[in-house]
Amino acid sequence: MLRVDKGVPVRLVVYSIGIVYLFLDLFVLDGPLRRKMRRDHPQSPERIAAAKAQGVVARVYYQPILLSQVDRRVDERMWKEGRKLESLSKEERKLLRLAALNDLIDLHLLSRIKVQFNEPEDSVRPEEIDAAAERFVKGFENVPELEQGLAQQGWTREELRLRLAAKIHQQKYLDRLISVDVSEEEARGFYETHREELAQPDRVRVRHVFLAHLENDPTEAKKMLEEGRRKLLAKEATFAELAAAMSEDERSKKTGGNLGWMQAGRMPEDFGGTVCPLPLTTPRVVRTNLGWHLVEVLEKKPGESRSYEETREEIVAALEAVKRDEGLRAYRHQLRIFEQGKVEVFREALD
Repeated sequence: MLRVDKGVPVRLVVYSIGIVYLFLDLFVLDGPLRRKMRRDHPQSPERIAAAKAQGVVARVYYQPILLSQVDRRVDERMWKEGRKLESLSKEERKLLRLAALNDLIDLHLLSRIKVQFNEPEDSVRPEEIDAAAERFVKGFENVPELEQGLAQQGWTREELRLRLAAKIHQQKYLDRLISVDVSEEEARGFYETHREELAQPDRVRVRHVFLAHLENDPTEAKKMLEEGRRKLLAKEATFAELAAAMSEDERSKKTGGNLGWMQAGRMPEDFGGTVCPLPLTTPRVVRTNLGWHLVEVLEKKPGESRSYEETREEIVAALEAVKRDEGLRAYRHQLRIFEQGKVEVFREALD
């Protein structure tokens, strides 16, 4: 026998009333539900105002970029250029913030939208990170300078490796995306035009014993190194013995304080400008922004010209880098045009 559920008519009435209410709220009366949905939309004035109040200066696919992230990138740039953020005017700071923000937006688009879909092809091996870390470390005069630089940026060694890995990952993707080719004619033309610039500059082979400003009283540090110099001249100790016992440059102290062959243009100005003119095998105590050095110049080599064959590899690498940068700029420009509807910038938040 067919049974009829007496509750069906009641439910139909309730459902009908609910549907009518929703229709009227959303499409006719601008009711509370519609107003709430409008307020909760990521592009609503309320949501944008709340985001700005939390330090958001831009959104990419509604993912926030914070002013603190922008300022960290500005700090990195100033650190690499050897400048202080405090030295900038308000207008200069805003321009640097805008440039840093543009870089971060492109990084979001490249890394989070494009690169993430190419993980299998662009995976980064540990040995690649090791090599990148080694190159990074070589950019510093010594370990104390490296540690001081990392501390200024608030980075740990592990965070440095993560950043390097991300950079390698992105570069692999871009290398596949942007092909570059340098012809033999281009390379030879560059050599003929820049022959003098490609010459080997004057070089000096240097060793030192280092005491950092941060770890030592300046007067005591100078006194200790002057005593070390006296012992050298009196032949009471060797340079290697002094480096092993006193130096705070962990990398060079294990090799007798040796810094190897150096060029003035690739040394910190206050160090290179003082050390390069020193006479051979005459230890001196000098002060730099980083600390005190007992330093000795062991050899000097004058500059000399180099043949095309000697410079070809670095010329090709340099021209490839230029072409890759040009291709990257063009790609980033096209990407921003294509994704412009997904990028919001709150320029007033950069003040």
